[in-house]
Amino acid sequence: MHTTKAVKKIAIIGAGNVGKVLGYALKQKGYVPVAATARTAASRKTAAALLQCPVYSEPEKAAQQADIVFLTTPDRVIKEVCDALALKGVFHRGQVVLHTSGAHSSEILSTAREAGANVFSFHPLQTFPGVEAGLRALPGTFFAVEGEQEAFWVAEEMVAALGGKMLTIPTEMKPLYHAAACVACNYLSTLMDVALKMYQVMGIGSEQAFESLAPLIYGTLKNIGEMGPEKALTGPVARGDLPTINSHLEIIGKLVPELLAAYKCMGIYTADLAYRKETLTEDQVKQLKNLLGG
Repeated sequence: MHTTKAVKKIAIIGAGNVGKVLGYALKQKGYVPVAATARTAASRKTAAALLQCPVYSEPEKAAQQADIVFLTTPDRVIKEVCDALALKGVFHRGQVVLHTSGAHSSEILSTAREAGANVFSFHPLQTFPGVEAGLRALPGTFFAVEGEQEAFWVAEEMVAALGGKMLTIPTEMKPLYHAAACVACNYLSTLMDVALKMYQVMGIGSEQAFESLAPLIYGTLKNIGEMGPEKALTGPVARGDLPTINSHLEIIGKLVPELLAAYKCMGIYTADLAYRKETLTEDQVKQLKNLLGG
């Protein structure tokens, strides 16, 4: 068991949408933003009004005052900023330094760790298109945490304050975690674009197309949540309906050939899923994969 310390003073290095949302939400729960940084004068003015703290252009002025330092800069410069702060002697023992990148692990904060700070990554599994939308989305959000476990109690307290849930992952698995999140979020957008393009060929606009597909989409998501993807799977691949699949291939190849490879790839993986569901035999899976070019 740890002894709870008064680790409440936070600095936001890079007050973009994520930094402002987390800083403001934690401020409402008793954390004290002592300083923040932002690149432009307009950004500094917005952050100062929201966080009610000084906002600098120089990261070292903010970081040295805080117990918890959030590096919420763009992913590409997290290590650069961390290394520069370490070189200036900003970090110290007992301080917690974290970043909110989904793609990078806590290893990119090694110079802060070498300076005596505890480090971890703290990734909200959520999108932040704007401050208001981000604040609305926070309750119930999962936060993926990896790094130095002795500092995880700090993460646990922040997650609880934000109304979220904590998901701990092994440091070496951070890229796989991020890949899974990209498939679930980014590639879902891509998948919907594929379906909407097929509707466009029929002369149906994207708004009406989505409206017609929405009940099917949300119903499928509900079924996946309740039963898992395997049991929720339905459709021609799950039935081994080769003539129907063949008709899909023919018309997609004729009218939207650029979508054919994506359809085939998804069909091949779906055949394996149907086999796990035991709606297809091994022979049926082979037939489907032959048809799909797998």
